[in-house]
Amino acid sequence: MMASATPLKDIDEQFLQCCICMEQLKEPKILPCLHRYCRECLKKFAKEEAKKIQCVTCREQHTLSKYGIDGLKTDFNTKNIIEFIQLQDSVKVDPLRTCIHCKKKLEASAFCFRCNDFLCETCHQFHASSSIVKDHHPHIFSLSEAEAANLTIQKLSSLKVAPRCQAHPGKLSELCCTTCDNLPVCVPCTYGEHQGHILKEVASLAKIQREMLRGKVADLMQYKEKANQMQEEIRKTNEKLDLNVDKERMRAQEQLDAEQERFKKEIRNTDEELKRKQAELEGGLEAEESLRKKDLEQRMKKLREEYDLACEEGRRKVDATSKKIQEENKRDTERLQEGLRAVNDEIKKQHASLNTQKDEQARKIKELSEHFDGIVKRFETVTTTVGCIRAAENDWADVQCIPDVCRAVNLLSDDVEKSSLGLGNLSVVKVEGLSPTVTVRRKVGISKDVESVIDMRSVKRGWRVSDITSNTDGSIAVIGRASDDQTHLTVINMEGDLLHQKLIPTSATFCYRRCSFLTQSQIAFMHDGKKVGIYDMSDQSLKSAMMRDVITNWPSYQEVLSVTTDPANGNIIVGCYSRNVYVVNNQLQHINTITLPAGIQDAYDIAMHEGGLLVCDQSSREASAVTVHGADSQVKHEFTEPTIWGGSWWPWSVCPDQNGYVYMLWRDELTSRSVIVQYSRDGGQIEMMRVVDGNHYIQSRTSVQTKQGEKLLLPKENPPQILVYGLVTLV
Repeated sequence: MMASATPLKDIDEQFLQCCICMEQLKEPKILPCLHRYCRECLKKFAKEEAKKIQCVTCREQHTLSKYGIDGLKTDFNTKNIIEFIQLQDSVKVDPLRTCIHCKKKLEASAFCFRCNDFLCETCHQFHASSSIVKDHHPHIFSLSEAEAANLTIQKLSSLKVAPRCQAHPGKLSELCCTTCDNLPVCVPCTYGEHQGHILKEVASLAKIQREMLRGKVADLMQYKEKANQMQEEIRKTNEKLDLNVDKERMRAQEQLDAEQERFKKEIRNTDEELKRKQAELEGGLEAEESLRKKDLEQRMKKLREEYDLACEEGRRKVDATSKKIQEENKRDTERLQEGLRAVNDEIKKQHASLNTQKDEQARKIKELSEHFDGIVKRFETVTTTVGCIRAAENDWADVQCIPDVCRAVNLLSDDVEKSSLGLGNLSVVKVEGLSPTVTVRRKVGISKDVESVIDMRSVKRGWRVSDITSNTDGSIAVIGRASDDQTHLTVINMEGDLLHQKLIPTSATFCYRRCSFLTQSQIAFMHDGKKVGIYDMSDQSLKSAMMRDVITNWPSYQEVLSVTTDPANGNIIVGCYSRNVYVVNNQLQHINTITLPAGIQDAYDIAMHEGGLLVCDQSSREASAVTVHGADSQVKHEFTEPTIWGGSWWPWSVCPDQNGYVYMLWRDELTSRSVIVQYSRDGGQIEMMRVVDGNHYIQSRTSVQTKQGEKLLLPKENPPQILVYGLVTLV
C-alpha cells in the first residue's frame, strides 16, 4: 500500500490508464467498484438514457443517477496526478510559455494552480511574495521541482485548490452535501438546490471518513489474504477431484469384478446343479431297473410286458424331467448372461457418468478460479486506491472516495465469503451402486429359527418402531414415534451401527408412520396422519407436504395408512382408509389415482410386486394381489388366511422377495400372536409358516440382500431389535 511519501514517479502507469480506450485517463470518473474510466468513454459505452452501467473490468452492475455519467464522482486524486504529469510533459516539450501576468512568452519558471497558468521567473518572485495574491502562495509550484525524485502525492495534493462547484463552475466548492453523497457545493447552492440538505465543512467530514477507512483497511487486508488462500484451496480441490475420480473409478471396477465373479459363480453352480440332478435321475433309473430285473427273473414270462412298459415309462419320465431341467438351465444361463451384459452396460454408464461429473466439476472449479482471479484484481484496485487516498491527505478527495472504498471492501468481503462456500463439494464425484440385474429364481423357504438378532442401539428407550424398509446396499431404515411432537427416522446397517438419524416435527400424537426407500439415498415416509415426505441422506434435506395440498378434493377426515415406492419410475404410492391409492412423484406432485377393486375397503399396507400391488385390507381382514392398468385395477388372486390356533387373523404387513415369493405378517386379534406366511409365486397358496417367537408386538417386515444371501427382517420394540430369518434354498 502507498505511503504518504510515495513519489509520483513510482505510480504504476496502468493505474492511470482507461481500460476502454487504453490511453491515459481524461476527466476520470470512478464507479462504486472503484474502477476508473474516461468520462467520454463511459458515455460512448453506456446506452443513451441508460439507468444502469456494467463495469468493463469486473462486470458489476451499477445504477446511475438522473444525471447519468456526469452524475458519477470525479476521481480527484487521479485527476490531480494526471494533470501534473501532463504539466511535466508539456514543459519538457516546450519550456517557453506565455506568462499569465506580463503576457510575455518566456521560459516558464512556475505554475500557479489557483490561476491555473504559467509564470515567468520575474512574475514568479512577485507572485510568491505579494500580499495581494497571498491566498495563491500555497498553490504555486516551482517547475524546478517537477523532476525531483522526492515529489510526493501529498505535496501535489497540497498544491491543488478546492474543486469547482458542479452547478456553478465559476465558483470553488466550500461545503459538502452529505444528503447528495458528499457532493462538493458552493455557498449559493445552499440557498438553492441544496437548501434543507445536510451540509458539512469538508475538514471535519474528511476526519470522520478517515477514521472509517482505518477500520476498513484492516478488513481489507484480512479478506485479501483469504482470497489469496482460496487460490491455493482451489488448486488443492482440483487435485482432490482427480484423486476422487480415480478412487471412484477403481471402486466401480472392483464392483464390476465382484459382480462378474458372482455371475460366473452362479453359472458354475447352475451347471453343477444340472449335473447333480441328472446323476440322481440316472442313478435312480439304474436302481429301479435293477429291482425290476430281479422281479423279472422270478416272473420272467408273466411280467415281461409289464417290465418293458415300466422301463419305457420310466425312461420317458427321465427324458421329460431331464429335458425340463435342461430348459430351466438354459433359461437360467441366458438370464445370467443377460445380467452380465447388463452389468457391463451399467459400468460403462458409470464410467461415462464419472467423466461427465469430472468435466462439470472441473468447469465449476475453473469458473471459481477465474472468479477469484477477478476478486484478487479487485483487491489490488482497492489497495491501490486506499494507498492514494492515504498518501494524498486531501479532504475533498477523502469525503468523495472513502465511502465508496468502504462499500467496495464490504462487497469484496461478502464475495469472498459467498464464493468460498461449497468449494469442498467440487472435489466430490459419486456413482450409484449397480442397478438390480437379472437373477435366477430359486425355490426358497424361511429358516426354521431366527438366525440372528440386530440390536437397534440408536433407537432410544421409549421410542416406538412402526415400520421398517431396506435398501439395495443392505442398510435398514426404521420409523416410529420419538415423542408427542417428534417422529424419528433411523438408518442402520446389519450390525446395528447408526448411519443416519432425523427427528421430524409432528403435530399429531397418535398417527401412522410408514417408510420406504425411493432411491439409494432418499427415503419416502408418511406421518402426522395426512402428510407425506422425502428425506435425502446425501445432504440431510427433508421436504414434506400435506395430502390436501397434493391431492385435489382430499377429504378432510381421510388419513394416510401406508406408503410404498416404485423406484424404477421414481414414484411414491400412498394408501389410505378408502379404495383410492394415490401416486405422487419425487417432487410430491400428484400424477395418478388408482381405484382398488370392489370388495377392498382400505390399504392398511401395500407393496409393489411384478408391476402390480400387494394389499393388506384390515377392514375386510383380507389380502389380495392386484394388477394395475392406469387408474383401474383387478384382483389377481386372494391370499389364503392361516388356520392355526383357530384364531381371527388380520393381514398386518406384506413384502416380496427377489425370487418372487410373497411374505405376509398375520396377527391374531385375540392373542396378538403373529405368524409370518410364505406364499407361492403363482398365487395365494401357502408354502410355509413360521410362528414369531413369543408375544412380540411386531408391526412390519422387509427383506434385505446381504453377502450371505437374502434375509427376512421383523422388528420388535421392547427391547428395540430386529429378528433376522434366512431365506434358504430348497432342493
